[in-house]
Amino acid sequence: MKKGLSNSASSALLILLLVALTLTACSGNSGGSATDSGSPSSSAPSSASASKQPDDNKPVKLRITTQMFTPTEDKTPTEGTPVPRVALDKIIEDFTKENPHISVEILKAPTSSQEEYLTWMTTKIASGDAPDITWATDTPQNMVGQGWLLPIDDYLDQPNLYVDANAKWLDTFTNAEIITKFSDGQRYTVPIMQAAGDSTTFFYNIDIFEELGLAVPNTWAEFVSALTKIKEAGYIPIIPTVENKGPTLWQMLQVSVPILTNKFIGEYNYTGAKTPEEMAGDEWIRSIHKGIVSQDKPEMQEVWKQYKAFASLWPQGWATQDMKPLWQQGKAGIREGGMWELSSELSDTKRSFRWGMFSKPYIGSDSTPLAADYEKQQGFPKNIQAMFNLAIVKPTVEKAGTTNAAIQFLHYLTKADVNEYLVNEIPVGRPTVKGAEALSLFDGIKESESPILPDINFGMNVWFDSETYDAVRRNVTNWVDNKMDDKTFFANIEKAFRTGADQVIASQKLDTSKW
Repeated sequence: MKKGLSNSASSALLILLLVALTLTACSGNSGGSATDSGSPSSSAPSSASASKQPDDNKPVKLRITTQMFTPTEDKTPTEGTPVPRVALDKIIEDFTKENPHISVEILKAPTSSQEEYLTWMTTKIASGDAPDITWATDTPQNMVGQGWLLPIDDYLDQPNLYVDANAKWLDTFTNAEIITKFSDGQRYTVPIMQAAGDSTTFFYNIDIFEELGLAVPNTWAEFVSALTKIKEAGYIPIIPTVENKGPTLWQMLQVSVPILTNKFIGEYNYTGAKTPEEMAGDEWIRSIHKGIVSQDKPEMQEVWKQYKAFASLWPQGWATQDMKPLWQQGKAGIREGGMWELSSELSDTKRSFRWGMFSKPYIGSDSTPLAADYEKQQGFPKNIQAMFNLAIVKPTVEKAGTTNAAIQFLHYLTKADVNEYLVNEIPVGRPTVKGAEALSLFDGIKESESPILPDINFGMNVWFDSETYDAVRRNVTNWVDNKMDDKTFFANIEKAFRTGADQVIASQKLDTSKW
C-alpha cells in the first residue's frame, strides 16, 4: 500500500511549499542558498550569459495570458491565497533586464471556465486587441481551426539559443510527442507543463482501501473490481468529475488505446510512419471519414461498453448533484480529478482521512480479449500531450511585428531552470524540458510502473470541437443512465463523429484526395 497523506501531513507539505516559495521570492539572483541536493531547486533561475536580442533592438511590447501561472495579487501566503504565485513576475523581470527593448505585460483573462475564456478571446480577436501569446486551452484545435494560432514548426527546427545552439528547439523537450501535431500536419503550441502521471488522475481514500484490503489497481479490470468491492461495503465507489451535467470522458484513452491500436493500427497509420514525428496528423479524422473506426465495429462498441460498465458504478444523481463534499467527508473510495486540483487537496485542513493518488490504469486482456497487454516500466510515463500550452496569436503578431520577440520569450520560458522555477511554484505538474527537475511530491508516480505503449498508437478521441464534444457527452449520459438503447446510442455517436470530422476537414481545408 502506498504511503498516503494525512490531514496533518498534507498541511505540513503545503506549509513547506509556501515557505519555499516565500524564500524564493525574497532571494532574487544574488546567489545560491543551501538546499537539499535530493530535491529540485526552487530558487529563481540565473540569467543567460549573453542577451539573445534581434539585430534592430527596436522597442517591442508583448502582451500575454498565462492563466494558472498568472501572479497573484497577494505575494505572501494568506487565507485567500494559500499558495501565492510570484515566479512569472521574477522571470519577466530577468528577461527584460537582458532584453531592455522588450517589455512584457500580463493580461488578466477569465479563469472560471474555458468557454468564458474562448468568448473573451473571440472578442479580443475581433477587436484587434488579442494578446501576442495566449493559453492555448485544453482544446487548441478550436483556435487552430479559426486561424488564430501561428504555426511554429520552422522555429522548432531551429535552436533555442538559451539552451543549446547545436540542438533543435524540438529536441530540448522531454519528448517530441507533447508538442501536438494537428490535422493539418503542423504544430502550434509550446508545452510549458506536463502531467506527472496524467493530467487527470484518481484520488483515493487510503483508509477505505486498507479497511477492505484493496491494493492500488494496475489494470482496468483491477480498477473496476475495486470499485465493485467499495460499493458492496456500503461506500460510494467513485465520484466522477462532471461538466455541464455530463461525463468528461477522461478515461477514453485508457480504455481504447489497447483495443484500437491492437486492431486498426495498420489502417490508421496509412503513411507507414515509424515515429510520431513522421505522422501526418490527420490519421484520426481520416479513419472516421473512411469508416475504419465506424461505430458498428465490434472493437469500437467494446470500448464504449467497457466505459459504461465503469459508469454504472457511479452514484445516483452523479450528473446533477455536487458530490465533492462526500469525498471530503470520507464517504467515497475514489474521486476522479485532475492534477490541477492538487493544491486544493493539499490545503484541505478539515480532512480526517489519509489519501493518495494513482494513475489511470489501462485496459488489458483481463478485461476483454480484444485488448493488447503491454510491458510496464518504472518512471514518469511518456506523455503524448502537454497539460498546459502557450501559443502565439497569429493576427496579433503579424499586425504588430512581434513574432520574433514572442518566440524569444517562449525560448526563455523553456530554458531548463526557468521552466523548472515556473512550473514547480504550484504543485500541479512537472516541467516539459530536459534538465528541469520535478517536485519530490511526485516521487510516488515516478517510482510506479506504467505501460510501454507502442510508438505509434491511437485511442478514441472525442474532442473535435465543443459542439461535437457536447453532443457525444449528452448521448453518453442518456446511455449510461439506461435512457437510450445500444442501437440508438451507437448510431448517434457515429453521426456525431462524422459531423465533427467533416467540420475539421472543412475548417482546416484538409486534402482528402490523398486518403
